[in-house]
Amino acid sequence: MPRRYYYDTGTEKIGPVSGEELLRLRAEGTLSDDTWVRREDNGTWRPLRTVDLRREEEAAANPSLWSLLLRSGLLGPLVLLALGAVVFILLAAGVVRVFWPLLLVIFIVWLFGKALR
Repeated sequence: MPRRYYYDTGTEKIGPVSGEELLRLRAEGTLSDDTWVRREDNGTWRPLRTVDLRREEEAAANPSLWSLLLRSGLLGPLVLLALGAVVFILLAAGVVRVFWPLLLVIFIVWLFGKALR
């Protein structure tokens, strides 16, 4: 789905419009590189010159697996599942008895990281 944008004329905020529309308005001279724009799904205003519309449109049309996992909220459970599998394999191999303090420290650091976000 194409991303939609708002732009600020100085007196009013207009949108949402497509990235193609922003490119057309910039080519016509209606918008300058100093025009402030923001994505519909993001509240951060940026100068138009800092926005790579073609790359953003391509990223929206072809999202990477990483961005899909981040957006879906599945990354945390997948990491926990992978950690559980590693601990199970190590336990089955008898290695956990030796390295359990290290695994405990890694788990605590991970928990603090999740709590600080």
